[in-house]
Amino acid sequence: MEWYMLLPTFLGYGLLPFLTFFFFCRYVNVPFSWSKGVCYMLLSFCVCTAETKLSLKGSVSLLAEILLLACSSRIFLKRKWAESFTVSVLILSVLNVSSGMASWVGYRILLPFSLEYDLIQPSDTIRECLRLLLVCGLSTLLLSRFRQETAQADRQTLAQMAIPVFFISLVVRIIQTSVYGDRIQTDVKTGEILIIPRISHGEFLLLQIAACICLLVTWSAYQKILQIVYDKQKLDFLEQQAKRQEIYLQEAILRDQKTRAFRHDIKNHLTVLAELLKAGENDRACQYLACLEQASAELSYPVRTGNAAVDALLRIKLSLAEQKGIRVRCEMMLPVHSQVQDTDWCILLSNAIDNAVRACERIPKEEREIQIFSKRKKNFYLLTVENRCDQNLQKVPPDGIGLFNIRTVIERYQGRAENTVFEGTYCLQLFFGSLQQEKGVSHPSGVLERVSDDVEDKTRSGLS
Repeated sequence: MEWYMLLPTFLGYGLLPFLTFFFFCRYVNVPFSWSKGVCYMLLSFCVCTAETKLSLKGSVSLLAEILLLACSSRIFLKRKWAESFTVSVLILSVLNVSSGMASWVGYRILLPFSLEYDLIQPSDTIRECLRLLLVCGLSTLLLSRFRQETAQADRQTLAQMAIPVFFISLVVRIIQTSVYGDRIQTDVKTGEILIIPRISHGEFLLLQIAACICLLVTWSAYQKILQIVYDKQKLDFLEQQAKRQEIYLQEAILRDQKTRAFRHDIKNHLTVLAELLKAGENDRACQYLACLEQASAELSYPVRTGNAAVDALLRIKLSLAEQKGIRVRCEMMLPVHSQVQDTDWCILLSNAIDNAVRACERIPKEEREIQIFSKRKKNFYLLTVENRCDQNLQKVPPDGIGLFNIRTVIERYQGRAENTVFEGTYCLQLFFGSLQQEKGVSHPSGVLERVSDDVEDKTRSGLS
């Protein structure tokens, strides 16, 4: 027997399983062991021999090979079952795709040439060599592009990824065994080589069931991709808002510096006024006092919450609301020395007020109104933002990006956001369970009691 007659068997049943185990180790990032590779090669040869003896083809042989590789990974490499099965399906899909392409070349190009020149065995050797090259090339490509994603994926993601990959492998295996692996004859008239397929209806039914499962998994993956894209958009929007809050904070710091400078010079201003009055220049004193009043008004905020950054934000937001014909009533005090960051207060209030302004813009000007209240009892704090809305609105609208940002922020402080609609009034309540106020720092009790009474009265009257 010539050497080239044994070479295809050695390549297909010896070297190919050895390379399969080698690339499996590379995919799971485990050092390759020659002894374990030889053991897997011998086990694979035994399984292939059993398949030939029992005439096992198609899906049965594919499942047997996947099970063998997964069990070898579990026993030899101590890998988890989810990872073992997923990578086994991936490796065997590469092997089957490569085998399918090599079979096409073999039957469409090499076989006619071999029959014409009586070179059957060398053509088999060339086909097996081509299959080895395709396996090495495709495995290396996937290894360089997707190994990190495979290693970092969780168990559920690995299982979902294995289903469409298995479907690809199953399709190629059934095509290979049903078409390329059966009888061959030559057309008497044309001399063309004909391959007579042997169709197994059970195999094709399994293929259609697998296609259905693959379709569902693909749609599920598409849904997750859309959710990831949507979450990324919301995160980008939240980052933009955080940058805007930083601008508000810088404005508040600048205003605070101007206020300190004004206070520093107030003694000089009072001295000038006293001298003008002593000199009997009352008109000049009035003019000077008017200038001081104007400078003081520029430094003052329409609302004082006890937080300079929030005061700066409210000055801008409420000014824009009033420009749009919206009546605004704001009686709010923020906790002093709470664990809530200034930027988070600004994110909560800016989103809540923006939503309220947009809702008011959809109703007549005479009905437009926004009310902001706060209520505190010990470490519990409730912030309420109410606005008039469309009378036909009966159900709470779905969350938009603004409310999503509110919920994201408040959940960091073990709080919750609740929104209701009642008789043309939309109410958003932000509840903080614990503010961890420092000892010795008290909240302005008089203001809080007044605001608390207002909120309770509104609640009793059905607005909140």
